[in-house]
Amino acid sequence: MSNRAVAATDAQPAPADGGNPPLPAGPDRPPVSLARRLVCSVWLWPTAFAALAVGWRIGSPEMWHDELVTIDVATRSTGQIRAMLANVDAVHGAYYLFMHAWTTLFGTSPVAVRLPSALAMTLATACVALAGRRLFDHPTGVAAGFVFALVPTVTRFGQETRSYAFVVLAAAAATLFLLRALERPGWLRWVAYALAVGGIGLVNVVALTLLVGHGTVVLIHCWRQRRWWSLAWFPLGALGGVAIAAPVILRGMKQAGRQISWIPDSSPWTVWEQAYGSTLLAVAVTALATVGLLTHLRRDAVDRTVGATLVAVLPVPVILLASAGEINYFFAKYLLFLLPAWAVLAGAGIAALRRTPLMAAGLVVVAALSVPGQLTLRAEYSHGWYTYPQARAFAPLSYSQAARVIETGYQPGDGLVVGGVWWWMTEPGVRYYLPADISPRNVFQKRTAAQRNELFGADCGDPASCLRDEPRLWLVLPTVTDAPLTGLPKQRAALLDERYQVARLTHVTGLTVALLQRRG
Repeated sequence: MSNRAVAATDAQPAPADGGNPPLPAGPDRPPVSLARRLVCSVWLWPTAFAALAVGWRIGSPEMWHDELVTIDVATRSTGQIRAMLANVDAVHGAYYLFMHAWTTLFGTSPVAVRLPSALAMTLATACVALAGRRLFDHPTGVAAGFVFALVPTVTRFGQETRSYAFVVLAAAAATLFLLRALERPGWLRWVAYALAVGGIGLVNVVALTLLVGHGTVVLIHCWRQRRWWSLAWFPLGALGGVAIAAPVILRGMKQAGRQISWIPDSSPWTVWEQAYGSTLLAVAVTALATVGLLTHLRRDAVDRTVGATLVAVLPVPVILLASAGEINYFFAKYLLFLLPAWAVLAGAGIAALRRTPLMAAGLVVVAALSVPGQLTLRAEYSHGWYTYPQARAFAPLSYSQAARVIETGYQPGDGLVVGGVWWWMTEPGVRYYLPADISPRNVFQKRTAAQRNELFGADCGDPASCLRDEPRLWLVLPTVTDAPLTGLPKQRAALLDERYQVARLTHVTGLTVALLQRRG
């Protein structure tokens, strides 16, 4: 895409690891050790920092609704997962099947189920650094990798048991593979690009808008270099990737009205702040990216700079245009795939300082600005605060505290009653934190979610027919109240009031746990 890139293609091959600056040749120069090459590579230190940042307190935050959905689905059989995907959540199907295999091998502890996302974000950091080097230079790559790792949502979603980290990785990898294919064309490189595009489509259809930016990069490259073969290779690679994800895309389009029609409209800047998990970082990265753009608009770098900017910017209006209908796709979590491109531009802005001490100081400032967001998004109930830095959408819920209350007072034969709508995931949340040998029967549930091939179970039409002779019942409500039976449907509440009395009432964070004792 640049004269420098063409020179690397025609005169000498690019470094094998894509991360070291070219070394001068000469008969008297001693061979460089692998360890030194690794230490000097563009990706090592940002990636190591990202691994530490993502790993910090990874198991501490409370599991929240979305993570509990993942665990509930992933622990079903493969047949049950596939049957459910025909009804709902097809867009997460590939991730669920992966997590099914993962949890089979490594279990469902908080660290175990969050580790895949942590690894994905760490690898994405390496891709960002390598892309920054290819687009600009070695200092830009290093700075871009650190900027990316310092964004609070990068480490926050690197700790979440959902597919968003994989979306970011696939987007970063696709951009890197595109640059490699343009730099030195070959069918293997275009196949790698197609697979990365397929990965994007398998985990987030909205992120395929990245192809609009990629297409403009290819056009600019072909026009500047007067090499037109990429105009044939790019559509093949993009269409090949889309074809890989086509079953998910088609099924997801049919389910979109049910799954994401709830997303509220928000101002673009509000969504942008949420995408970074920090107002300060949103401002800083946007400002640095602007500096990176303006300082590199010179003759020998204009194509690279404009291309990088279009990759970062063009998906935004496309998503906004698609959101003009009944369904809003302009949602902070759906925009995370843009962070790698913005980090590269911000890295270019820091690299414009030229001197290493000034660049280091710039990164320190970025790190300082990220601290409030990083600390907040590591808190106990941070995962449910997906609207940060705006106000919470709902109060925190502590399933672990509710589970401890039940565990402490549990007796064999106790039953379970759960109130509230299903998406609070109250029952799966409490069961997740209960020991395996404590599994009270949900007395009013006729069929489980797995039996229905759904995300939620089916309750009894006639509550009295499902209630047995349980001497005690544990009632859990996703609210704090001193009158727990009022949180249930009237018919169910009347039945319980007739046969049981409240023997104990406990309030935990966001939840009420009541022990009901049979009358007489």
